[in-house]
Amino acid sequence: MPPSERSFARAPAFFLRHCFRYLPFGVGSSEARDRERYVRAARSVACNSVSAALGFAVVLLSVSFTLPYLGQERFGIWMTISSLAVMLSVLDLGVANGLVNLVADAESSADRDALQTIVTRGIMLLAVIGVAAAGVLVGLVLLLDFQRLLKVESTIVAKETVLATLTFIGLFCLNIPLGGVRKVFVGLQRAWEPHTAAAIGYLCSLPLLYLCARVRAPMPYLVLSTYGVQVASAMILLVRLRREGIFRFHRGIWAGTGWLDYSVLTKTAGIFLIVQLGFICGSACDPLIVSNILGAKEVARLAVAQRLFQVVIVAMSMLSGPLWGLYADARSRGERTFIRNTLKLSMCVTTGTALLMSALILIASPWLLKIWTGNQLDVPFELRCAAAVLAVVDAMASAFAIFLNGVKELRPQLLAVLVFCTVSIPLKVYLLTKFGTVDWVIWSTIIASVAVDYSVYIGICRKQIFAHASLKPLS
Repeated sequence: MPPSERSFARAPAFFLRHCFRYLPFGVGSSEARDRERYVRAARSVACNSVSAALGFAVVLLSVSFTLPYLGQERFGIWMTISSLAVMLSVLDLGVANGLVNLVADAESSADRDALQTIVTRGIMLLAVIGVAAAGVLVGLVLLLDFQRLLKVESTIVAKETVLATLTFIGLFCLNIPLGGVRKVFVGLQRAWEPHTAAAIGYLCSLPLLYLCARVRAPMPYLVLSTYGVQVASAMILLVRLRREGIFRFHRGIWAGTGWLDYSVLTKTAGIFLIVQLGFICGSACDPLIVSNILGAKEVARLAVAQRLFQVVIVAMSMLSGPLWGLYADARSRGERTFIRNTLKLSMCVTTGTALLMSALILIASPWLLKIWTGNQLDVPFELRCAAAVLAVVDAMASAFAIFLNGVKELRPQLLAVLVFCTVSIPLKVYLLTKFGTVDWVIWSTIIASVAVDYSVYIGICRKQIFAHASLKPLS
């Protein structure tokens, strides 16, 4: 590359370093490293924003491209299959999340052999999980009667649904080890690379969706052109790890302290899995509880109100997500000043931005609902207020959870999620029955979240948590 082109390529990184120069970074010899961490985080946020925007465009255009020729029934089936990716995400058993801190530890110690071993073993373990998951899921699909389950009248549509579901399962199980590959880049503090790969995938999906609409392609091709392209784009990341020598499969990879590494990884993964399942149970059961107590119509109001403020949670995840690898690297090096400054900055920015976004959406909600639903659904102001407050609480909780993940404080999260499930579900049933309005299912979540987080993180576990940031425990 000519010198002029190299200078142009380095311009964004130089600009970011110049912008972060005046913020309170670390002291002494760690100052340059602290600044570099923030530059990497900012680059990840920027790439994530582009990727999210393209993903949103794919979602919108997929509706306008495919709904006219698929029809309501087949389109609904395709949307149901597409939503399975989130519902089945726990099938990696938490191993992918467990890789982040192990990779960060090996990277900070500059032990190339240890890094290669951890990454290769982790990805291979996820590949085994993917094969096992494929066997179980394919067996379930072959046993189910989709025509009766989905109340599909046409036998042809039922067969197309089975084929589309099998296509999705194959891609999903292939994506299990590739999810570990994405987390490896988070541990390496290079989270912008998975976001860039995802953006490339979305760009490729747009013309493929248009082509599918032109030829009136069946659902399996739509699955391939959307989810399949995302899986294929992640293969770029695996190739990069291979070329850099970080992922390398050979006979000696199983020698040495392999079982010890697996023990640490599986123990961490187990905690992540329970935490994920706990939060799913604490939140995913809301529609079921509301439907049983107040009726199905109230579920529609709840869903619209929550999705109205979903952009707040997604935006805050973009800001705080890249910090996981930064916290882990700083913990490995014992740089508590960086952790303290980053935690303060993260919580302040997250809280302030979430409050501002939620307030603006709440003010504009009558106009937004009119455009979105055409005034076909009445969403009470009280429900919108509750959803706005929950978005702020969730954003703050997510930022703090990233900190806890980075400093390896998983047991407090495990305790918190178990107590949250125990408290929130009975509280939702009681308050919904007593007051009879759907907003109380959200207020129950807020009350349980604040009470449990304060009692566990500030009350029971405050010393061990804040020791990582050199903060004095609250008296």
